[in-house]
Amino acid sequence: MHPKRWVMKIAMLLIITVAAVPAVAIPTLQLYIEGATYDTTEETWVITQPSFTLWVIGNVEQFGIISDVKLAAAVKSAQSGSISLTPTTTSLLTDPSIPPDPTPTSNFPSPDGAVPKLSDGRDLLTHGIYGQGVKFFEWKLGDFTLTDSPIGGFIGDFPTEFPKKGQINAYLVTVSGFSWVHFDAYGTKGGNPGPVFAPFSHDALYTPEPHSLWLLMAGVLLLARRRKRAIGPS
Repeated sequence: MHPKRWVMKIAMLLIITVAAVPAVAIPTLQLYIEGATYDTTEETWVITQPSFTLWVIGNVEQFGIISDVKLAAAVKSAQSGSISLTPTTTSLLTDPSIPPDPTPTSNFPSPDGAVPKLSDGRDLLTHGIYGQGVKFFEWKLGDFTLTDSPIGGFIGDFPTEFPKKGQINAYLVTVSGFSWVHFDAYGTKGGNPGPVFAPFSHDALYTPEPHSLWLLMAGVLLLARRRKRAIGPS
């Protein structure tokens, strides 16, 4: 075979090999709950215990300092309860730094129907969470500047690869009085200034029942009510 054809063949094989290896996408910010199950329908980490360890993870090595990071916890407006965050560390990965105490913002809680604001003044997308009947608690977590922990893409399952270094802020969360709490994180990317937030495929939820089952039960209840209305009182 002509030498040039050999070169072309080898080049094509390299392209095919590289294309066959999936890229590991690690977002600027993401959330994870120790011991949680990933709900593939809702694309959310779900925990059913009212006390758990929540991670806010910043990909500092790849994207630079992430400033003014905030955490929001959405709940039903009609319910009363409490959510406490106690800084801690995790033993699941190298995590040598305990974060500072989170600082509540003026949204503690927010008005009914309010939506968290990004650093440029825009609303965080509601993604089926925020709106009428929902309020949220918000904390300032400070700037993410460290690259002292290995991080990977926390989606679907606990990562098997940790190709980047970043900052993990771990908090012991205790929930009381709320039937569900949904968590979002957002901040400002330093290297290429602009608002960033944890993708909605990398957020987290507490509910006493698995979220998919909770949605199914809600759908069954709604169907039963509609059927009762159609039939009329017995």
